[in-house]
Amino acid sequence: MNPASVALAGWVCLGLELGLKDALALGPSRIAPSFVFCLVTFLAMFAPRSKSVWTAVALGLAMDLTFRIPLRDGAAGAAVYFGPHALAYTLAVQLVLALRGVVIKRNPLTLGFLAMLGMVVAQVTLVAIYSIRLWIGDPIALAPSAELLARLGSAVYTGVIGAMLALVLIPMAPFFGLPAQSQRRFGTRT
Repeated sequence: MNPASVALAGWVCLGLELGLKDALALGPSRIAPSFVFCLVTFLAMFAPRSKSVWTAVALGLAMDLTFRIPLRDGAAGAAVYFGPHALAYTLAVQLVLALRGVVIKRNPLTLGFLAMLGMVVAQVTLVAIYSIRLWIGDPIALAPSAELLARLGSAVYTGVIGAMLALVLIPMAPFFGLPAQSQRRFGTRT
């Protein structure tokens, strides 16, 4: 895997995530896709196991630095926690790594499906972490059930965007230093 191209793609996806999140949100519901997680899923489908896990940790930490949680009325500002996205993305990548051997990697719907499943795991993990922080007394403004519902909607939306991004990402696999997908169906010529 080529670290420079992965870093460039991560930077572009993070910019798309931050720049288009409000524009692509479905009304006031905060349901929006995650471009960064689509990249994480793509790399988990094709990259070696250890490199895909460490990439998920790095991109999760980048998301942690840019994700702000509003505080309750008594406290001013927003909170930034270092680690929840990294842990959530790592758990989601473990699911994708477990499933990548039984899916058709060249199919764009596969990336969408795995992105949706992985995002469900990541979002449930994030809501659980923030619920624990709320339970121990952090002054964050979070309603766990409403937050989980919005995040599960975002997981479905991420799956749809992932299927569309697969049309661009799968042909770019050699750019990332990943093995190109062969077009042979029944084996090699002798």
